[in-house]
Amino acid sequence: MITESLAPARELTGRAPGGMWWVAWRQHRTLVLAGLGLIVALAVAMVIFRLIYDTRPPGGPDYPADNRFWLWLRLSLLVLPVGLGALGGATVVGPERERGTVLFAVSQSVSRPRWYWTKCAVVTVPLTLGMLALGLVAEWVVTAPGLEPWSPLAVPDFQVIGAVPAILTLLAFGVGVPAGALLRSLAAAMSVALVVGTVLVGALGYGAYLDLVPPVHVVTPSTAPDQAGPVGAYQVGFGYLDAAGQTVAYPACPVQSQTMEAGPPSDPEAWWRQCLVEAGVVASYADYVLADQRTRLTLTLAAIGAAIAAAGLGLGRRRVSRRV
Repeated sequence: MITESLAPARELTGRAPGGMWWVAWRQHRTLVLAGLGLIVALAVAMVIFRLIYDTRPPGGPDYPADNRFWLWLRLSLLVLPVGLGALGGATVVGPERERGTVLFAVSQSVSRPRWYWTKCAVVTVPLTLGMLALGLVAEWVVTAPGLEPWSPLAVPDFQVIGAVPAILTLLAFGVGVPAGALLRSLAAAMSVALVVGTVLVGALGYGAYLDLVPPVHVVTPSTAPDQAGPVGAYQVGFGYLDAAGQTVAYPACPVQSQTMEAGPPSDPEAWWRQCLVEAGVVASYADYVLADQRTRLTLTLAAIGAAIAAAGLGLGRRRVSRRV
């Protein structure tokens, strides 16, 4: 009799299909599917744009419209990493934190670390991989012959191609997830995550990223003709040097006054070199980041982004593990 009375209870306490993974997916599937749907829509738009563009003659009447359309597609890749990472990351544990049900969630049979890391993985992994695929599609599109002059190291081309969109998305997740775990209000968490994520992604991914690799220093004597930089390189600095090798402020040559009084010089290039010599300039220099440094630059940025994301997710894990 006792065995028969316990049988129904044993049936009711059975595990859900897939355990914690199934529960986390049920909670976050709307966000994940919406983000992946947006990524797929942008990828399809890029593929269609590239296929149509390849059928048109270079520099044809549709060239300005094509460039404007690609500009809008590229703009979406600038906004999407912060939107998915910061705002989406804040919803990983933010709703439970706001409703006060986080303690109930972590007091079940599943351990707190498993509960937290499973939810993080369900949201961050598919969206980050989706952004990686979108970045690869964008790199294929931007290399279309005649689309527009571009450098794979310049802003914003570097930020929208290859693995960089995924890196910036992961970096934003490192801000959004702990914001949702630390703040009791989901709206406040999303606002803070958006602001901090935008500043961090902008400072590292758009501002200081070229400082992650050493530039090549090219010095040209003032009397020598101007030389083009290395093929595919991106110039990050320029200046003048005196005989002691010290940097000289931009020489003040009376170009406009001579043009107004005596007319333009017959040989402007020779006149400019003579002006530099009289100003004490013996050479000019230019700093370049070489095209073959792109892989090293991307890997360095990925390591920094992964470290920041790990620190942020670890901070959220520590907050969730605390007993209140």
